[in-house]
Amino acid sequence: MTGFSVLKVFSTILLLVLFLPGIGAEQREIEQTGDIPRYRVGVEMVSLPVVVTTDKGKRIKNLNKDDFVIYEDNVEQEIAAFAATDEPLAVALLLDTSGSTQKRLAEIQNAAIDFVNQLHPDDEVAVVSFAEEVRLQSDFSINRDRNERGIKMTRTGERTVLYEAVWLALEQVLKPVTERKALVLFTDGVDTGSMDSDKRETLKLSEETKATIYCVYYDTERELSTTGSLNKQTFPQIVINPQPQIIRRAGGVGSTSQDYMMGRAYLNELAENSGGLVLDGSEDLRGSFAEIARELASQYSIGYYPTDAPRERKFRKVKIKMKNPDLHARTRKGYHSNVR
Repeated sequence: MTGFSVLKVFSTILLLVLFLPGIGAEQREIEQTGDIPRYRVGVEMVSLPVVVTTDKGKRIKNLNKDDFVIYEDNVEQEIAAFAATDEPLAVALLLDTSGSTQKRLAEIQNAAIDFVNQLHPDDEVAVVSFAEEVRLQSDFSINRDRNERGIKMTRTGERTVLYEAVWLALEQVLKPVTERKALVLFTDGVDTGSMDSDKRETLKLSEETKATIYCVYYDTERELSTTGSLNKQTFPQIVINPQPQIIRRAGGVGSTSQDYMMGRAYLNELAENSGGLVLDGSEDLRGSFAEIARELASQYSIGYYPTDAPRERKFRKVKIKMKNPDLHARTRKGYHSNVR
């Protein structure tokens, strides 16, 4: 990934037309069948990140494409591309540093540093933090010292613009990336101040993104119940970008038990839509991040050209079955087709 600077992207927030991951610009693909080439016009390959597990949750590697069967809207598809886990990976690490994390910020930072150090040396990491603002702490890099500096520069704030942070991470940070990609989100799931994005919009993006979303859930309700309220503190603004993009000052609400329950459900939906997972980091933060690192190292990338060219814009359901009935495949629920 060369020539791409998220810093420039963050300097100007534009409402983008969503180019959806299933069907895109017209192109011609040639497949060789014997001596006769077959042309596909106006159809783009659908690429799926896939994790295979046993009934007990053990991840399985070293499979080949003949082990998988793909269905789109219950119609079997021909696998056109298959790759194991040696492809480069781009990870956007999105850290919630709102007021409820004040007492455990150092622990969060150390766990995040451990996580990036467990990734493959060729995997790139961008660090983004959010409280009442969304800040790019460091751009994509394979330099682990730079990743670590970005994580250590995070500071706690007051409120939480979670929805705006998720929107920015998917649309501005990860969308331009063409390689295998993932969003790793650390949060309690409660938004207290987003004004430029909402839950419904971000859940729609989670259906459209090619990135797998992994959430590390952190239960801050217990922290709030012991302190009664958050102490208001002011921290110096440390920003890499000389012209940081401030989304908007937070001004919402969200501190009841129902808010926390809905926040957890929101994270579950983000992960399910994209083929990811939610892990509870409240007790074992390092272990949760380590589990995600192992998961990312176990992904397969599988692609196919839809046999039924889209005639209308709609959500197309995708399902993967394993020929071995003792194995289970997990991927995103589907994609939105786009007709030109």
